Amino acid sequence: MSVELVKHGFEVLGAARSEQALHALQEELGQRFRYVVADLSKLEGVERVAQAARELGSVDVLVNNAGFGLYKRLLDHTDEELADMIMVNCVAPIALVRKLVTLMRRGSFVVNVVTAGVHVLMTKLPAYGASKIALHYATEALRRELKPLGIRVVAVYPGYIATAFHERAGGAPSRVKPIQPERVAEAVVKAVLSGKERVYIPGYAAFLRVFGPHLLPLS
Repeated sequence: MSVELVKHGFEVLGAARSEQALHALQEELGQRFRYVVADLSKLEGVERVAQAARELGSVDVLVNNAGFGLYKRLLDHTDEELADMIMVNCVAPIALVRKLVTLMRRGSFVVNVVTAGVHVLMTKLPAYGASKIALHYATEALRRELKPLGIRVVAVYPGYIATAFHERAGGAPSRVKPIQPERVAEAVVKAVLSGKERVYIPGYAAFLRVFGPHLLPLS
């Protein structure tokens, strides 16, 4: 995501837990990329990101792209895992919008990366799906609340992406051909530049909206 934003002329403040990964990205992108090391499963981490953004003075695009999931049944999760998942996937994005909205001018954007899985029952990632449904709901509410301020909200619903997410979550390799993360980044930037409010990647994933609250099992 940062690479694509820098390519289009944006100055980017990135946040992640791994300073090594962030530093490597800065080496690649140069001075247009700055970073802050933060754990978004903790309120202190959210505030660290917000403070770094305040030091920049303004925010044109806020991209909430962090995600945490585990391949476990709901009943097999620990309390800490559930709390961290809801924090990263839902609470942190809302908190960052609330903390940074005063830095955002008319014409700014909030981008929330949800998942196309909110329209099905993610039987192997149920806690992740539940937390992302909460973000989906909150995104619709934020769109209404931020509209009077001239701030647009983009909801991104990707399918299976070729990242380390599933490996870290303890999942087995999928038989589904994954989407390259560069394609998601390109779609996000295109949505921001065009003002599009909802993006499904791949586009045909939008048909899942037909099922709505019925949540057909996806095993």
